Amino acid sequence: MKHWLVTLAGWAICACATLSGTAHAAEFATLTVAVGGQPRMWTREALLHNPRLIDVTVEDENLKRRLTFKAVPVTEFFKGQPTSPDASATTVASDGYVSHLPMRLLLADRADGPRAWLAVEDPDTPWPTLKGQDIGPFRLIWTAPPAKASVVNESLWTYNIVRIDVAAQPQERFAAIRPAAGLPADGPVMRGFATFQRVCFSCHTLNRAGDATLGPDLNVPYSPVEYLGDEKLRHLIRDPQSLRWWPNARMSSIDEKTLSEAQLNDLLAYFHHMAHHKVAAPH
Repeated sequence: MKHWLVTLAGWAICACATLSGTAHAAEFATLTVAVGGQPRMWTREALLHNPRLIDVTVEDENLKRRLTFKAVPVTEFFKGQPTSPDASATTVASDGYVSHLPMRLLLADRADGPRAWLAVEDPDTPWPTLKGQDIGPFRLIWTAPPAKASVVNESLWTYNIVRIDVAAQPQERFAAIRPAAGLPADGPVMRGFATFQRVCFSCHTLNRAGDATLGPDLNVPYSPVEYLGDEKLRHLIRDPQSLRWWPNARMSSIDEKTLSEAQLNDLLAYFHHMAHHKVAAPH
């Protein structure tokens, strides 16, 4: 009797886990796009039957190989919507990763420039995994002529997307991340501010401001340039495991293709500047 109960309990646990996994997968098989706070939803099934769906072959910046995806032009999701090229699109992934992309780039629809596509995973032909992680059912992929390929670096190839929100630019939404007024627009601090938004703001907040939840705040209570110094922070950015080995770490290396040495210098200048412009730490 005891053996039968244990077997039944084990079956129930497995069944619940299977159902939970199925429910979890189904939960993220719907994409929400919100413009001006008005959400619209698309299921994977509907997108796989969208008349604009085509096969798109790309040199995949995440998976580092040439692949063909079923994809819909991103412009399809903004038709008839009050979007501005000066706005920002925030993509939110199922694991909490957040990416801020300029609407000007997402709305571009010319064959001679970068074009954004929403790739849709067919459950019958799943995509390859990235470091053992599923990256579907929705992700951004890009096509661009060779001369413009550098515009769409790896940070723009976001995956596991569950939501896209269109709003004002991050610097307008989050005043606490802005450098002090009056700095030259072409100076290292302001250039570093732009780099911070492109490279760091996806995972980190600064001065407790931002949408991200994956990494620690980069100014409160201390800036990394204060507790690591410039050289160790450089090592951490280029190869996190070279500074603190942690098998389960989620921060990936940021190479010179995504962040040049000049841009890294500017980023450090921004961190040093913001170290003198902090908000109060929580108590």
